[in-house]
Amino acid sequence: MAEWLLEIFSEEIPSRMQKAAQEQLKTLTAQSLQKERLSFEIIKTFVTPRRLTLVVEGLPLQSSETEEEKKGPRVDAPQPAIDGFLNTLGVKLEDCSVKETPKGNFLFFVKKEAGRPTRDVLAYIAPSLLEGIRWPKSMRWGNMPTPWVRPLRGLLSLFDGHLVPFSYAGVISSSTTRGHRFLAPEPFPVKNFKDYEQKLRDHFVILDWQERRTLIEKGIRQIARNGQLIPLKDEALLDEVAGLVEWPVALQGSVDSHFMELPLEVITTPMRVHQRYFPFINAEGKLAPSFGLIANIATSDQGKTIIRGNERVLRARLSDAQFFWEQDQKHPLETFNTALRTRLFHQHLGSLFDKIERLVKVSAHIAERVGADLNIVKRAALLSKADLASHMVGEFPELQGIMGRYYAQNQGEPLDVSQAIEEHYWPKAPGGLVPQAIPSLILAMADRIDTLVGFFAIGITPSGSKDPFALRRAGLSLIALSLNPHFSFSIPDVLGYAYDTYTWSELTPPLLKNRQETIQDLWQFLLERFKFATKDSQATPYDHVDAVLAIAHENPTFLDLSLRVRALDQLMDGEDGQNLLVAYKRASNILRIEEEKDTKVYEGTIQENELKMPEEKKLFSTLQTQSSEIQALVNKRDFITAVQRLGTLRPYVDQFFDKVVVNTEDNTLRMNRLHLLALLRKTLHQVADFSKIEG
Repeated sequence: MAEWLLEIFSEEIPSRMQKAAQEQLKTLTAQSLQKERLSFEIIKTFVTPRRLTLVVEGLPLQSSETEEEKKGPRVDAPQPAIDGFLNTLGVKLEDCSVKETPKGNFLFFVKKEAGRPTRDVLAYIAPSLLEGIRWPKSMRWGNMPTPWVRPLRGLLSLFDGHLVPFSYAGVISSSTTRGHRFLAPEPFPVKNFKDYEQKLRDHFVILDWQERRTLIEKGIRQIARNGQLIPLKDEALLDEVAGLVEWPVALQGSVDSHFMELPLEVITTPMRVHQRYFPFINAEGKLAPSFGLIANIATSDQGKTIIRGNERVLRARLSDAQFFWEQDQKHPLETFNTALRTRLFHQHLGSLFDKIERLVKVSAHIAERVGADLNIVKRAALLSKADLASHMVGEFPELQGIMGRYYAQNQGEPLDVSQAIEEHYWPKAPGGLVPQAIPSLILAMADRIDTLVGFFAIGITPSGSKDPFALRRAGLSLIALSLNPHFSFSIPDVLGYAYDTYTWSELTPPLLKNRQETIQDLWQFLLERFKFATKDSQATPYDHVDAVLAIAHENPTFLDLSLRVRALDQLMDGEDGQNLLVAYKRASNILRIEEEKDTKVYEGTIQENELKMPEEKKLFSTLQTQSSEIQALVNKRDFITAVQRLGTLRPYVDQFFDKVVVNTEDNTLRMNRLHLLALLRKTLHQVADFSKIEG
């Protein structure tokens, strides 16, 4: 068994693209080797800013041979048919065998294909691996027509210590690679993966991404401990920096003291987002005037020059931020809305100020339904987007909402107003923080509703992988925001109100759906998003979600749907639920067959005096009692208790089917018993449509 080592060496690969490329390379390699009949023991991939590396262990020296049996015509077929079969395969008649089949005697030929040297196979598949990697963005360089994420600078390919010759994008494979860009730029040869990994380390490159990340985290923590400080937690920043350096060296810089009066986010945003620094906090939980940074090089002056350069860059950014902070507060926050009149939200949906006016109306509409403070909600909506026209947000877009909160607080706005200005952007990502304050929730919902209704009305909807306006994320956010006990109103009703707040006669988009079509399409889209989110977050079987969504038109609130799904999960996890489902299926099948035969739907209207057997009488009395009690529990959203009551029906249903014949010759008795089964179906459907559950 032998080893294949492949390195794709290029200019710096963006950090955010590295992990996906690493996974793709592994998957593509496995698929290609299997297709070429090459067994292997393990595939490992590695990534640094300048290289994608693949090592496959346990490869044979030759691919396995194959045998494929080809069936020809009957032995007594016309000669042209036989000649055609032989010519196609390039064989003679004596090379074939005759086999007897139920349809007669046929010619057969066993085509054998010998194995190929693994080195030749690898040379064949290697270019396809590079070509198969899909990047979010690619580029071309020089006169080369072949695109890749960044210009390729080298290809290393060794099998069992020998060169695997191939080329891609004008680069020819070799047995050499390069180390650190500055510390070890000259090429050097390698023999195998073990030699490769060690020599890279000797040339100031740590190949393993996780090892680099661990070193970065340890280095930052050590700097913090030395100063009795604590790094601000930021897993995403650690991941990003691990993809930016090959030889991480942790250093400490300082922040000029007069900048420390700025808001925390104003200081840390340039640090983390623009410079990839790690801010520190002190024992009191306040931001410390120092930061950690990761250099990609070890220097003879212990990084002093690097630190001074980074401090100078940060000083310039914070000087700008301080200027913006002072200038923005010279004007009331509301005055920034004037500039938003000329900033488009979308060319067919009006300006950002038009959006603000709609948010005021939709927020007020929701506030009235949930009994919130109307003045607070309307004021928050009016100021919600004002900071987008501020100098600070213009320079640091990541601070939208945050600066609005600070400016609103400093001009004396109520706490709920300033809080809602920031929190109406929450959740910022799936699974992110959801506002707890009611005004914030209302404004956040109104913002998503306005966006979704507007784009769906003009026919812009997500298609395949394309979603340029992040409508899927907006839908998931709206669902997360709706899972609040105070929000028991019908979502489709609010969608309709939001549609009416658009002045379509002034906007005149080229394509405009009517109100009903827009709401219907958007509601179905949201139900699909709910289905996706529920399966992903709760590991709920898809059929449970389908069973609940089948009755979504009766209770169009996501809180109700979510509670129903959880209760149904609990019921079906137990023996009573599974047995009840079996009984339901039996009842449902009987009803389906008889309703088709009788061309009518049985509704559960039962004549009590026609109940003859004790088992059907007991089932009827139990359903009569439990059905009303279950409906009352459903109305109170106590779905857990409701499904527990459903579970208690199981023995009565079992006894009914054990003792009672439904399709008796007495038609009056038969129809009454069918109505009884319909009542069982109706009772269960108060929680979910059990016909959708597979069991």
